[in-house]
Amino acid sequence: MTSRQPLPEVSLEDFTRYFPHAPAALCIKECARLTALRRYDCEGPILDVGCGDGLFAKIAFGTEEVWGIDIDANEGRWAQASHAYQQIVIGDITRARLPEAFFATCIANCSLEHVPALDAALRNICHSLRPGARAYLFVPQRDWASAMWSVRALRRLGAEPAARAVEASIDRTFRHHHLYDAPQWRELVSSAGFEVERIEPVLSSATTSAFEAFLLPSLAGWLNKRLTTRWTNFPRARERAAPVAYALVRAALALGSSSLTGEFLVVCKRPE
Repeated sequence: MTSRQPLPEVSLEDFTRYFPHAPAALCIKECARLTALRRYDCEGPILDVGCGDGLFAKIAFGTEEVWGIDIDANEGRWAQASHAYQQIVIGDITRARLPEAFFATCIANCSLEHVPALDAALRNICHSLRPGARAYLFVPQRDWASAMWSVRALRRLGAEPAARAVEASIDRTFRHHHLYDAPQWRELVSSAGFEVERIEPVLSSATTSAFEAFLLPSLAGWLNKRLTTRWTNFPRARERAAPVAYALVRAALALGSSSLTGEFLVVCKRPE
């Protein structure tokens, strides 16, 4: 595990690669996670849990051997088409038959909070890792949505019940089954057999507020995905528009706080 020089939370290079294929709101979060993950070495073979369309892995892992697993067959087809993976497993991470003690690294990119049987998922991941191999788990902080402008505005107005209702509605929309503080995440991961090395706060409050700012224009992408299974239809046009979109994103990020309230990166390993 190697520490590296600090990078911009959302870089132009990553955004330019992501934006042609995903809505701006999603790009903000994914690019910030890429930045956080680059502080660590990820040795192959790598297990990508909840791999989605494969874009994150393609950017993050280069030529390393990567296996992807996703419960959604449509996502699996896009992942296969991305050529980011040597193997794609379509299945439930709680029950999928993964090779025992095979992977040198696991990445779960904000996927585990959507799995109802989290303990079973963590145990299965742990068994698939080699002794001493590390997992990097991006998971939401319990109160991540409190950094949204709408929630903060309601609280400033003294409308606490309304602010809580908005937060709860957001988490229902994104199907978050698990929202915990750091000690709770530590206990859950440890009880599955992992040795937790650190729980690092990542993703600034600014990424959450910027994510909210770009949600409305990103709704077209969410609708398009439901209709066509892809986020965007015109990647080349979006590639040309990426520098302008990035400038708007940087402006939105500059208005937010640098406090790390968005997510945790749980760094853990299978005991040797």
